[in-house]
Amino acid sequence: MRPISNLLLACALLSACSGSSGDWRADAIASAEAKMRGLINDPAASFSHVDLTGDSATGQTCGVIISKVGIFTKQARFIVYIDGAGPYVEPGLGSSMSQADFDWAWKNDCINEGYKG
Repeated sequence: MRPISNLLLACALLSACSGSSGDWRADAIASAEAKMRGLINDPAASFSHVDLTGDSATGQTCGVIISKVGIFTKQARFIVYIDGAGPYVEPGLGSSMSQADFDWAWKNDCINEGYKG
């Protein structure tokens, strides 16, 4: 009976681990969206094409933020790094870096890391 108890314990532990594996991703995306809302000072901003690339230590959230500015609706790509760097938004909805630097980061840290947005 002992091997069966060990097997049941192992299954329970694996279930607990696999059940929480999506939590860090959802938390990272929610945190990134909150940081972006703060950066552009728009608590009503919405998001599209949001994807988390990389892993829980070195990943990043990439996507598009949409904000109403006066009578206009503007959208821009953003990157927020899990390690705390950022948030970064491309010029047009705020400017945290040059367009060339943002495009380089987007290509290397989002597209090349598997962004599917």
